[in-house]
Amino acid sequence: MRRIVLLLLIIVLLLPSLANASFIHYKLNNGLNVYLEKDCSLPIVNVTILYKVGCVDEYNSITGISHMLEHMNFRGSKHYKDGFIDDLTMKYGGIDNAQTSFDFTVYFTTISKKALKQVLGFYADNMDNLLLDKQKFLKERSVVYQERLWRIDNSADGFLYFTLHNIAYKASPYRWTPIGFSYDIMHYTIKELRNYYERYYAPNNAVLVVSGDINANTVLNLVKRLFGSKKPKPIVRHITKEPPQLGRRIAYIMKPSEFKKIAIAFKIPSIKDEKDSAVLDLITYLLFDGKTAIAYNDLVRKKHVLVDIDGWNEGRIWDKGLYEIFADIPKSEGFEEARMYIWGEINKIKRGDFSQELLEVAKEKAEMNYILSKETLRERNMNEAFYAAFGLLDYYKNYLKIIDGITKENIKKVVKEYFVQKHETDVYLVPQKNVKPAINLKFKGSLR
Repeated sequence: MRRIVLLLLIIVLLLPSLANASFIHYKLNNGLNVYLEKDCSLPIVNVTILYKVGCVDEYNSITGISHMLEHMNFRGSKHYKDGFIDDLTMKYGGIDNAQTSFDFTVYFTTISKKALKQVLGFYADNMDNLLLDKQKFLKERSVVYQERLWRIDNSADGFLYFTLHNIAYKASPYRWTPIGFSYDIMHYTIKELRNYYERYYAPNNAVLVVSGDINANTVLNLVKRLFGSKKPKPIVRHITKEPPQLGRRIAYIMKPSEFKKIAIAFKIPSIKDEKDSAVLDLITYLLFDGKTAIAYNDLVRKKHVLVDIDGWNEGRIWDKGLYEIFADIPKSEGFEEARMYIWGEINKIKRGDFSQELLEVAKEKAEMNYILSKETLRERNMNEAFYAAFGLLDYYKNYLKIIDGITKENIKKVVKEYFVQKHETDVYLVPQKNVKPAINLKFKGSLR
């Protein structure tokens, strides 16, 4: 109880500072949404630009091409040389990187405020002036292929995650993860990449967020000068919707692994529905997050029937998402036994067989994570860009209030609605012994 009181005190002390931190929104005539926030606590800035394009926009034969295009954003544009942004962060210190997800691709740089103009210029040029040189493309394609080997083919956890999506989805492009299929990576063409770039990289398909030690008017004028002449494009999406799942799906896979592994997924609504998303978050904190979480404490710490367990709400924008659970299984336990242990914890929640104190602890975890997600410029900007891009800023801004209002009955209702065998997908990983890692000497490359 003392811990709960301390967490409450921290949240109360931090809330005023969070309330004072606010973004100013501008929309350019070409459709680019711009969010600016002044924070002079340090002489640094963060620039984040998010494009609403991800593996949901791909199709068979070009799976993973959003991620391939992300890599090429560092390989040179009309006015900026190959490796420019990396050299800039080496000169001034800071960090730059990018991430491709199911629904978006995002680029970010945190750096000295002295370099802000150069960073904005770099991202502006990347929007419509990427060179997409064929030789650099071929080299980077091999890098992406090696990343596929490292993250998926030679990783038990990565392959389990990838396979879970392959089985849980039958029609939706969510059935592959952002890395894509190996065969497609090996056969991308520069023409396909150029067509994809020209289709989705446009000001009206992007959100730009700048925060830090800035003058908002000065930055806005700079943004207008650098991005204002970019031409908008018609963004047309034809995304195949996932049909209803009519029964439990089961798959067995084999990979080198120290432990047997199980992955369980349940279909959940799109984040855009905003229906029950916060409740599903709270279920994660209640069941899986930390030593006090019900399933972790019971199955791992007390009964020792699982080596580890985790779970989370993995929402999607354009179609159904998944609530995913992953566990490592000791030699003494079988797959179905492990599944039944997990279902036993789920059924506890369905019955409301947990204390109000544990519910309050889960809420404190959710609220603390929300606050910590605002701790750095990069994290704040990433959240602002994502929720702004998909029309969810009100949900994001009211998240703490929503969490605070969730009751035990709300949790029971959501678990009963979505955690059902009819919508369940299970993947069991059987450990292989003495198997060499997958390699392909033709496709050489180092990881970014």
